[in-house]
Order: sequence, then structure tokens, then C-alpha cells
Amino acid sequence: MPKSDGYGLYEVVPKGFNLLEASPDKLDLYGIPQKPDVLTEPELFEFWATLVSPHFFAKRPTFSTIDPPSLGGALESMLNWSGALISTPWPQRIVFAAGKWKVPAVRLPSAPALNTHSDDPKSLLWVGLDGRNGRLPNTSLPQIGTGHWPNRKPNHFAWWDWWHNSDEKDTTPQAITVIDNLPIETGHEILAGLAVQVSGDVLYFIKNQSTGQFRSFLARQPPGEIEPLGSSVEWVMERPTDPGSGDLFPLPDYGSVDFSYCVARAADGAVGSGRMMTLADNALMIEMREAFANPERTVIVSRAALRQENASAPIGVTCTFQDPMA
Repeated sequence: MPKSDGYGLYEVVPKGFNLLEASPDKLDLYGIPQKPDVLTEPELFEFWATLVSPHFFAKRPTFSTIDPPSLGGALESMLNWSGALISTPWPQRIVFAAGKWKVPAVRLPSAPALNTHSDDPKSLLWVGLDGRNGRLPNTSLPQIGTGHWPNRKPNHFAWWDWWHNSDEKDTTPQAITVIDNLPIETGHEILAGLAVQVSGDVLYFIKNQSTGQFRSFLARQPPGEIEPLGSSVEWVMERPTDPGSGDLFPLPDYGSVDFSYCVARAADGAVGSGRMMTLADNALMIEMREAFANPERTVIVSRAALRQENASAPIGVTCTFQDPMA
């Protein structure tokens, strides 16, 4: 596996290779999550089979920094997150998490929020592990998803981060990293997730299901001490933070986003053992609020609600933008 600072790249899946029947060592070689059990983990298996089935075109990802930089990660309040999370009971840890969503159209909101870069709304959709109590020492948050910024060209991009609140003295601003050779457009369907390795490193993967383009890589633990991963998993619509000022960006009008295949695996031993978890397991809904003037008030601008298309379908979560002037 070729190495670079903070991550490693896998071998590229050969064109026409049948991943559905691949051996575990071949899946490891190509940076593909291991095959779930079809009987005990049906929702996980369905996600995995969709991920690896044609059309499927793999490349090694290329990365670039976002300009201007924006910080992903967590706050302890509901000022920047909307979505859902599930926690796993100790001593189990979540070692795999996945999700699916469609790229939303985004536009300027009807009113500017207070204490923000009011003319520059930004949003991030992602699936991630931990980070719920971001002010606690040594908290971290590996996350992967898509960004949606009305004022950026293109409006949409794929990205990843491993945010951390470490005691290690590091003056380098933490900023999200763009996966710049995975183009996405409004309406495209995205599959993404993370798999924690025995080493503590994390396999990141993302696929544009509408084009078949797939990218994966191994991210190494950030510098400094961090808590063990897997106390929770989140599916989130976020408005990011400006690292320079610490101010939140306003949330764009994104309409609504349906997260589906909200599935995870909790393990109490070796990675790969354990049980499947879904939003049927102690799901916590998260709503996002912003402050506005004229008159001064606080408004819920993004609501989250559980959703199930039919009795046999996995439970998902829908995030919906609320017009602050309505």
C-alpha cells in the first residue's frame, strides 16, 4: 500500500473483477469493506452488495485542501448539527458505519443568520464516528461525505476529515480535505462509510452510485492521544466553522435530504464480530438552530425525523430545511 502523510492508498480494483465473490484478502487489498453476513446482518449486506455491484469504477483518490478552509467536527450544542445518532452500550464499540443520500440542490437562505459569514452559506453531509461531546479532551471524529456550497464552483464535492480534540499542541488548523477526483452533481446518489481496523486506523470509502466511481483509502490516527473509537455513529447535515474566526457559516437552503442505509456494526472483540445496529436502536434526533435579527429570535432551521418506506425497509432519517422567514 503506497503511503503518504496521514493516509495510505490501496491497489485499484481491476476492471470487471467480481467483488461479490472476492476473498477477504482481496477485499483488503483493494480497500473494500469486508462482506457482511447475509442472514445476521441483512441491511448491512444489502448496502455492501449495492456498493460493490456494477457499475463500479475504482481509482486511487487524489486530495486537495479546501479554499478557504472550513472546519468539520463537533460542537457540544445543536448549533451546527442536524440528523441522528446511535450509541452502543459499553463495552461494545462501533467498528463499521455506512449511509446513503442524494446530493441536494442548495441556494441562499431567505434571511442571514447573526454572527456568521452571512453571504457565504455552507453545508456538509456526512457519516462519522464519535465527536458527540467535542469539548471533552481527546475526542475525535472520523467522517466522510459531501459538501454543498451555493457560492462555490462546483457547488458540490466529496470530502473527508479526522477531526480531533487532542491535548497535543498543534497549531496547524484542522480543515476538511477534498477528494478532488470524485465529481458529483445535484441528484447523484452517494454511498459512504468507515471501517475501523485492528490497528486503530480507519478505512474510508465513498462511491458515486450514479456514475459508479469509487474511492477508498486508509487514514491513520491523528497525532496525540485520542479516545478509542466507536462510542457513537452519526448521520449529519452540518454547517461548518471558519477556523480563522471560529464563527459558524450560515446553513444554505438545501430542501430536504433522506439518509438511508443508516447501518452500523457494534463489536465487543475483534473487528468483524458483533451485531448490526440501525436507527431502531436508541436513535437520538438532532435539530439545528440559528439566531436571526429583525426581530431577534432563535429558529430551528433544520429538523430531523425518522423515516421508513415500508415495514421491511431499514429505518432512515430525513433532514429538512426550515425557512427562517416562514
